Amino acid sequence: MLPPEHLVPLFLIAGGIAVVLVATRLRRGPWVEQGAKVIAVAVVLAEFAWWVLAIAQDRWSLQYNLPLHLCEVGCFVLAAALWWRIPFAFEVAYFWGLGGTLPGLFTPSIPGHFPDAVYFQYYAEHGLVVLGALYLVVALGMRPARGAVLRVFTATVIYAVAVWFVDLATNGNYLFLRYLPPTKTVLDYMGPWPWYLITGTVLAIIVMNALYMPFARSAAPAQQRAG
Repeated sequence: MLPPEHLVPLFLIAGGIAVVLVATRLRRGPWVEQGAKVIAVAVVLAEFAWWVLAIAQDRWSLQYNLPLHLCEVGCFVLAAALWWRIPFAFEVAYFWGLGGTLPGLFTPSIPGHFPDAVYFQYYAEHGLVVLGALYLVVALGMRPARGAVLRVFTATVIYAVAVWFVDLATNGNYLFLRYLPPTKTVLDYMGPWPWYLITGTVLAIIVMNALYMPFARSAAPAQQRAG
């Protein structure tokens, strides 16, 4: 059971997302397009805030603070999807945002507690990523195209291999490829290293296919539909 300091932001985020998405369906207009750009800017600023806080608190290092975790690099991918409606960026943002960042809200890995600034930054960034991923679908009408799961999975594996070399060079643990994170996450239920990498990969495939299922029948063969 999560303590109140984590439950409260979860309820606030869920409520805020629900209000925004319902509003986009009930009151269509130019503001929906403008809202996408506002979210794009906000999510990038939230990621930059992480860097600023790390530098201000004198804890920035190549080992820990490069923007290489999925939720961090996903901020920039999401911003591109929201601003320019790039189909592949949307697919990555959708699967990473709902398949990776959303679970991170329920298993927070935060180097601080309420009312630390890092605490607010963590929930702001993660909440914006989930909002943005859903906004692309609900408000902007984008859909993953046929083959999206394979495309995003392949891109994720290639990205993870590249990050592995960064981990070796910096002695870091980006994407948690070398050992489990210090705080309890869903990875703790998947076995020790390296087994959690294998079970995590299997789970990722299952989750991505589940996220694709609502659109499987209507998916276009080559591009998403927006409307």
